[in-house]
Amino acid sequence: MAMASRKTKAKKFLPLLVSVSVLALGACASTGKDEPKSTVDPKGLTVEAGNLDNPVAAAAYWGGRYEQNPGDAAIAANYGNALRGIGSLPQALTVLSGAARQHPENADVLEAYGKSLVAAGEAGQAIPVLVKAASLNPSDWRLVMAQGVAHDQLGEHRLARIKYRGALELAPDNPSILTNLGLSLALAGKLPQAEDTLRRAMENPAAGAKARQNLALVMSLQGRFDEAARLAKADLPPAIVNNNIDYIRSMMAQPALWKQMEQLDAPADTRIE
Repeated sequence: MAMASRKTKAKKFLPLLVSVSVLALGACASTGKDEPKSTVDPKGLTVEAGNLDNPVAAAAYWGGRYEQNPGDAAIAANYGNALRGIGSLPQALTVLSGAARQHPENADVLEAYGKSLVAAGEAGQAIPVLVKAASLNPSDWRLVMAQGVAHDQLGEHRLARIKYRGALELAPDNPSILTNLGLSLALAGKLPQAEDTLRRAMENPAAGAKARQNLALVMSLQGRFDEAARLAKADLPPAIVNNNIDYIRSMMAQPALWKQMEQLDAPADTRIE
């Protein structure tokens, strides 16, 4: 297969393989130093704070706090983030939309609301919310990165990359930003640049499995299946890796599928970076 042909096919295939909604949004719940170790829900059951790194524990804890004081902005933001963490997006949006109306100038509430909208596939609604949050907290790189995720979800990859590069100005070499930037480049069919960016992310030990798996995907889409398999097996069982590689290989060998996908493509984004 010629390199130009492979790059064209890879560009068309990427949106089917990768969901932008799984890009890191960087939110986590935190109790802070003054938070109590437990709370009591309206039924009289004690809800221990426990290990709030556990998404279910965090949702239970902040749910109890929210039942006691639903008007508190910090509690609502943490509860919304925790609900998003366990995939309860409708409930998260209900909590956070109400909190955003009640606290329209609270950056934490707007951040949590914007990220939940992105996770729910409502990127168009999320962008103005995240822009407002960033105007209230301009030093927070996570808010700029989240805007990039939203633009990627809308297929606006050039604008997304502008946001990621803006986030890197606030947090140079941050592996989460670099991972998202690398995937955005891949979604736009810029595979060599995507590979370089993901390798840069992996130079930081905090990059983790997401950067490795995205890099393995990009390598596969360039036809380097053996290298991709070796990298992917650092995190996944060999049988799963082999099945994934075989699937990508077989899909890339189907010209009829590529022709059908080209017909379904939206018009090209012609804006200048």
